[in-house]
Amino acid sequence: MTLNEKLLQKQTVNFLQINKILQKSYKTLETVKRSLSQDYDSSFALTYDSMLKTSLALMLSRGYRPRVSLGHHRTLVDFAKQVLGPKFAGITSTYSRMRKKRNKIIYDVNSVSRTEAEQAVKTAERYFKIVEDKISEDNPQQKLWKP
Repeated sequence: MTLNEKLLQKQTVNFLQINKILQKSYKTLETVKRSLSQDYDSSFALTYDSMLKTSLALMLSRGYRPRVSLGHHRTLVDFAKQVLGPKFAGITSTYSRMRKKRNKIIYDVNSVSRTEAEQAVKTAERYFKIVEDKISEDNPQQKLWKP
């Protein structure tokens, strides 16, 4: 899969910005875990949002950002699939399905179960760690924010 360059915008790599985004992603997940039992749909949507932020950090670490346009969430998902590669195809496919499910929650009348919301949190935690490790591996000279 090759990503359409028209969907990306060059961005200077800034690890202060990347660390802040990772921090926000982590805090979002922590918030979801505290409120999970109260609203599964909102918890799922926020969990997806955390993964989106994590993907943005990955993209920024590679010197790009998505152009703000219709479909930029998909651009982030596709970028993550490409960078993380086949080794992580399972989790990036799950992330892609979560994007579609989140859209149905937001724009339709679909909802998720407690099990789906809990599984989403586990997936997002794993994804965060994978992306964090990838950024560190690609940029060993940089110190990333750690929870």
